[in-house]
Amino acid sequence: MTVKLITLKTNHTLLGDVTESADIVKIKQPVQVVSVPPSQQNPQGGIGFAPFLEFTEEWNTGIEVDLEDILTINTPVRELQNQYNTAFGIRS
Repeated sequence: MTVKLITLKTNHTLLGDVTESADIVKIKQPVQVVSVPPSQQNPQGGIGFAPFLEFTEEWNTGIEVDLEDILTINTPVRELQNQYNTAFGIRS
């Protein structure tokens, strides 16, 4: 499993298990990374996950995104990767 952080040209930031080919990137179990504003329970705010296209058959097998629609592909910091792995029952 290769967990990557992908920013699309639409400014959506996705996190998921990524497989790259010549002109397509396949993202399994993608989630959108969203900022959580400060609240009384969490005065500092933080980051949360929102499932991305989870009601598609391809969510588990991999949603295909054209490489030309991607702005960046990066390795997430360990804390973010651990949160993703914990959410999906994967331990690293």
